[in-house]
Amino acid sequence: MRPDGLRLSRRHRVWLHSTFTLLFLSGALWWILHRWFQVESDFGPQPHPAQRWLIPLHGAAAMLTLVVIGTLIPLHIKRGWQARLNRPNGILLIAFISLLSLSGYALYYSGNESLRSFASSAHTVLGLALPAMLLWHIVSGRRARRSR
Repeated sequence: MRPDGLRLSRRHRVWLHSTFTLLFLSGALWWILHRWFQVESDFGPQPHPAQRWLIPLHGAAAMLTLVVIGTLIPLHIKRGWQARLNRPNGILLIAFISLLSLSGYALYYSGNESLRSFASSAHTVLGLALPAMLLWHIVSGRRARRSR
């Protein structure tokens, strides 16, 4: 974290962007394989073999990403809030990440099939949109900081 608490250090950015990239790629690849690359067998269509290791990788990346996001709370989020910079966008990004976490939790723990189906759709849509949300937050934050 830089002294002003708003700009992330290079190391912090690398951690944040690496974990988000791993999270996004593992989830998107699982979704692509699940949607279009099922394997035919004597027992009908079966999941692609890579899906078996992508789910634990995605879960581990999610936990690591939540830890990295937690490191933003004491300085980046707090100072951004106090400086009144990028507030609506930051709130939206936090809400977005919270909904992704909640839908992922529902996917893993829910026994109700209709809830799982809804959580799956929500998680997919939100997850595929996350890189755009994150980029929007970064770009608008840089613009806000420059104009200040």
